[in-house]
Amino acid sequence: MAPSSKSEKNDSKHKPQRRHKDHIVKLLVRGKITGHLSQHRFRNLPPRVCVPLKNIVSEEFLRAGHIFLGFTKCGRYVLSYTRDWGEDDDFSFYTYYLYWWEFNLHSRLKQVQYVRLFAGEEIYNDLYLTVCGWPNDQSKIVIFGFNSLLMNLMSAENYRDIYITIVSMPSPKPCPDCSKAPTSLSIRNGSGKCLQHGYVLNSRYQVVYPFPTFQPAFQLKKDQVILLNTSYSLVACAISLCQGKQGDFSQILYTKRAPLSHQPSSCPSTTSPAASSLPQGSPDIRPQPSRSTPLSSSPSQSQAALRAREFAADLFRRAQGAAGVGDKESAQKPAEAQSSAQHEEQDHGKRTREETRTTSPQTSGRSLTHSSEQVMSPASSSSSPSSPQTPSTSQEVEPGEPGYVNYSRLHYCHQRPCSVEQTTGAAAGYEDDKVQLPFTVTDLKGQSLQLVNKPHNGQSVCVEQLTLDFEYLINEVIRRDAAWAPQFCSFSDYDVVILEVCPETNVVMISIGLLLLALSPSDPCRPSTYHSNLQVSWDLNTGVCCTVGVGGLTEVKGQTSGRVWSSYRKSCVNTLMKWLVPESGSRYINRMTNEGLHKGSSLQVLADSDRCTWIVL
Repeated sequence: MAPSSKSEKNDSKHKPQRRHKDHIVKLLVRGKITGHLSQHRFRNLPPRVCVPLKNIVSEEFLRAGHIFLGFTKCGRYVLSYTRDWGEDDDFSFYTYYLYWWEFNLHSRLKQVQYVRLFAGEEIYNDLYLTVCGWPNDQSKIVIFGFNSLLMNLMSAENYRDIYITIVSMPSPKPCPDCSKAPTSLSIRNGSGKCLQHGYVLNSRYQVVYPFPTFQPAFQLKKDQVILLNTSYSLVACAISLCQGKQGDFSQILYTKRAPLSHQPSSCPSTTSPAASSLPQGSPDIRPQPSRSTPLSSSPSQSQAALRAREFAADLFRRAQGAAGVGDKESAQKPAEAQSSAQHEEQDHGKRTREETRTTSPQTSGRSLTHSSEQVMSPASSSSSPSSPQTPSTSQEVEPGEPGYVNYSRLHYCHQRPCSVEQTTGAAAGYEDDKVQLPFTVTDLKGQSLQLVNKPHNGQSVCVEQLTLDFEYLINEVIRRDAAWAPQFCSFSDYDVVILEVCPETNVVMISIGLLLLALSPSDPCRPSTYHSNLQVSWDLNTGVCCTVGVGGLTEVKGQTSGRVWSSYRKSCVNTLMKWLVPESGSRYINRMTNEGLHKGSSLQVLADSDRCTWIVL
């Protein structure tokens, strides 16, 4: 009932209003529904959930230089690391160790495992570290480290060293194989024979300017797979544990063979206007017929058997040609000749691209110019269209496999005393830093695991790599889908940003920014510098790329490359914010970093938000 008099109105104004305080559980539920949680309500947590670090860790560990990073996603462990520097300042380097501490509320931390990070690498700079894991795969974690900018003394280009360690998590329950190592402190140092809880993968590569950023929210979005941008290629690495024979496992990458077309295709539903307005005379973007037989989608089918079948078919065709029926076969199978020429063209283009690149990125960085004529030049200018050259029998890609991808799968197990082969570590002879990342696989103690070349019984670590070559892909997309392809001369630099990863469909969406030379419409005799961008989707099941969009040409007038790339990445961030869909509470990427240490500050608390627990530093 409203106040009936003026005095009652004045009395109601001065009467204090009782403020209603929501229960903490209601606030948490409301935060899950709306996606917004006010942090100021949790600045002062109850003392029963705030544990001082000095009360649960011995002072000797703090004096030893342990730097605590935070909780693992499961909430069972707290991670810390140490960095040691040798006594000789001229030739010494940093050594990093990561430690797992079992956490129980109101009891001291118990150290359960430790491992050396980036083993075998000479690290002369203090690294920025990021420790993270996958959304649902809690069997292993990734440690990503990079150093500050270094000036390469062999050239005038800057580069960054990137270090990767992937290590298995300790067993949450007592494991019979892990407990074989006798130790009074129950600290695992790799003496056991259990690969499920005792393997380490290390790798190192270099990136050049513009340095690709590490995006855990996208690069680790698919469980068991990490996407790594090496400045020259995008490498999808899948790490899994096989329990039985080499063929008895579920393949994570490249599970379906590519369609018969070897070129990137345009998505009918998402093709850009630039791709649909190709001028007359431009190459057709429809898939070309192939002479190879349809491939089986079974992962157990041997690559060697497919290559042997292709080699036998090639010998049969040559024998027919020697008997005088080659012209007849060529006339009867024009589609086969066209596909054969296309195979040879791609194979020669890939070899030409690799020859123009230097032996190692440490000495030169990225090539200055990449012209489409080099990649797509024919194998022999004197070859006649009526007698196409067949692909080389030493070609590593399978029939039906896109020319811009490379797939490998390696297995590692504990060394056996009776084993004849002693191939260990990074599998010498199998790794190429331009095609594959050189992983070394060891146990927690640092002893190298043996590469398995034959089916075997027992546990093994399976490392799959699917590599997407940027330079080859850029030339193909421009040649087939860009409306300004007739103006294009060459591109000098590029930057690749991951826009989205769909773990259900295994599709990766990337944006490629380009600095290129193209003929100006006003002056067709003088090329100018332009900036453009390409949007491409990459299917991890088949390796096939699909052109989503091709941007127009924007002339670069007086801008430095730094400003161009800064503006490009800002536009990518704007695109990401438009596409952003909040993940569910269980699919987030748990991320820990030592960035505060490099900025001269320290964390105030180590927070386990899922269980509302804080460790006060």
